[in-house]
Amino acid sequence: MPSQRIRDLAGELNELISRVTIRDDASGDPELRPLAPTPEDWLETALETYNMRRMREKVFGSPQLFGEPTWDIMLDLFIGELRNTRMQTTSVCIGSQAPQTTALRWIALLEKEDLVHRYRDKTDSRRVYVQLTDRALKAMMRIFYERCFAMMERKRNASTAGARSGPGTAGYDDAREAILDDAMAQIRIRRQDPI
Repeated sequence: MPSQRIRDLAGELNELISRVTIRDDASGDPELRPLAPTPEDWLETALETYNMRRMREKVFGSPQLFGEPTWDIMLDLFIGELRNTRMQTTSVCIGSQAPQTTALRWIALLEKEDLVHRYRDKTDSRRVYVQLTDRALKAMMRIFYERCFAMMERKRNASTAGARSGPGTAGYDDAREAILDDAMAQIRIRRQDPI
C-alpha cells in the first residue's frame, strides 16, 4: 500500500513539474510568475488566524462565546499538517475548546463528511491519530489563499501575478490551482516522513 501511495505521489509530482516547466517557458519574465507559498508561509497565515481566535477568547474572557469546535478542529489539524506533526485524538479534542465527548462527536461528523480520517499508531495501537483528508487540506488552503498571498506581499514587499490579475480571471484561477496543487504535493511528501 505505501509503495502505491509513493507511486501516486511521484506521478502527481511529475505532472506538477511539467506544469511548472510549461508555465516557466510561457513566461520568461519572473515578475509575471506568481511566487508560490511554502508550507511555512501557509503555516504563518494559519497561525495568525489561530492566534486571533485565542486573543478573542482572552479579551472577552470566554471560549464559549465564539464556539466553533469544527473550525477549531480543522484549523488545529491544518496547522499540524503544516508543521508535519501527527495529531492524537486527545490533542485534537483539547484544541477544539469543547468537552471531549462533544469534540469526539464533531470528529466523527468530520470523518463522515470525508474531511478527516482517524488511524492507529503502528507501534502503539492505543494511540489514534486524526488527519485532514486531501479534500479538506485543499479546502483549508483555498480558505487561506488570499491571506497567504497578502502576508507574503507584506513580507516580501512585492506583488504577485495572482494578486495583480484578480479573482475570477482565468489566469488567476489557473495560477491558484497550480499553486494549491504544488502545496498539496509538498505536504503529501512530508506526510510520508512524519517527524
